[in-house]
Amino acid sequence: MFEKSSIFQTRRLCLGNPKEKSLYTAENLQNICLGLHSICKGAESQFFNGHTNITDNNFVTFGVKGLLQASKNIRNALLFNVLAYMSEQLLSRGNTVASIDEFYLFLTNLTAVEYIRNFMKRVRKKESVVILASQNIEDFLVENVRELTKPLFSIPTHIFLFYPGTIEKGTYMDTLQVEASEYGLIQFSQRGVCLYKCGNERYCLCVKAPDHKAALFGLAGGR
Repeated sequence: MFEKSSIFQTRRLCLGNPKEKSLYTAENLQNICLGLHSICKGAESQFFNGHTNITDNNFVTFGVKGLLQASKNIRNALLFNVLAYMSEQLLSRGNTVASIDEFYLFLTNLTAVEYIRNFMKRVRKKESVVILASQNIEDFLVENVRELTKPLFSIPTHIFLFYPGTIEKGTYMDTLQVEASEYGLIQFSQRGVCLYKCGNERYCLCVKAPDHKAALFGLAGGR
């Protein structure tokens, strides 16, 4: 949390003699003042100027749905806060599992994608695991993100591949390193059927939820 004194000190810098040479221009200092005010007392204070409500970190869920409506700078800053926390738990604490659902939402921030890729390569040494989940492979093959996302498909030791949708067959097979016979197992939409890749082994899985869990899922189709 920022102290008020830091804002006042910055304001004094802004009101200094304009003829004196300084490291920061008046425009830069003005932007800093406005940013600090917004973070401490303004509309963005709800994200930064408060105390955590986390009482037990054995199982923590970060819901970022509301964050997606924030400005780009605020969204990126808060996403990095979440990723920094995850990285610290995975690499320092160890023996930790981090799951990132709807991963396509992160693809607009290339630095975040690189950040995730880097700690994915290191977590095994600390007995930790990173789980990525997304829907359409096309989101990962956009021209400006392809080079960063391609390694994400070769790092995991366990991969579950479901119905690929309307993507071109050759592109899907090349990206995910799938043989034609393996692609044939999932080329048609089948509920609960997937191709499971475990190292060099391949399995066709049919996942069925027991009755007591199916009741919890309901009939709304994920809504």
